[in-house]
Formats: sequence, structure tokens, C-alpha cells
Amino acid sequence: MGEARSVVERFYQQFGAGDLSEAFACFAPECIALTPSGALNNEQHEAVARLLKHAIPDGHMELIRTIESDGEMYVTGRFKGTHRNDLATPLGTIVASDHPLDLFFTDYFRVASGKIVECEAVWDRLSIVAQLGASIGADVGHLPALLSTSLTGAGEPPGPENGA
Repeated sequence: MGEARSVVERFYQQFGAGDLSEAFACFAPECIALTPSGALNNEQHEAVARLLKHAIPDGHMELIRTIESDGEMYVTGRFKGTHRNDLATPLGTIVASDHPLDLFFTDYFRVASGKIVECEAVWDRLSIVAQLGASIGADVGHLPALLSTSLTGAGEPPGPENGA
């Protein structure tokens, strides 16, 4: 096992165990994670992870395929857990549903000097909403915002309250 795999697996293991401080210690201070929520610095990335872990306390990643080469690691896997607590999002709170979540994801990491220095993560946000049983209501105008609004709180959903 190479350095990249060792660091990335430690991140996934610590996340699954709920030790987010140790999980994010795997990242270099300058790392910016590119996600469907936008570009996140370590503080923002960890904040999003804490919201997710609060809502899905048993949330963990099951790796399906990994490819490691020259300090880089590609991963496909499934994020699994049960939605036990409310999930705060920029569009509002998804009330705890006790629904299971089984979400396919793809991650890319570049590791140097024992730290993750680049991270890209891809997942389907709409699948999260559907699996957790959340409703976007009859106003499908919220759908574009759901797919593009950052989980860090930037932006507001369209609606009469903000001039849309």
C-alpha cells in the first residue's frame, strides 16, 4: 500500500468512526476541496462533514474501487447511513426521516508529504434529497437552487422572500 492509499483510507476510517478532527488532520492546510457544493477550504469542508455526520451519525464510506498511482488516488464507493437527525442545508432543514442513504460517490485525492493536498468529490445531491424523503414542494423553481447552492450557506433559494 502506498502513501496516498494509507492517508485516504485513514481519512475514511476516521470519518466513519466520527473522529472528524482526526479525519481532517489528513488534509494539508492549503487544500481546497472541489465538491458539488463548490470549492471548500478545510474549515468549510469539515463544517459540511459535521452537519452530515450529525444528521447521519452512522454515516460511513464503503470503498468499491480504488486506483493509486504516483501519489494520486481515485475512489468509487458508497456513502451509507441512516438519517437520524435533521440536516441543515442552504435551502432549509431536511427533517430527520430515519430513511437509509446509499449514495454513490467518486473521489480524487493527491497526497504529498503524508497530507491530502488536492481533493475532488462528486456525488448526486438530488439523490440525497430523494432518498431522505425530502420534498421540494410544487415550486420546482427551487430545483436549480438545490442543485447549485453551496452547502456552506452561500446563496439563497429563489422565492418571494428574496425577490424571485
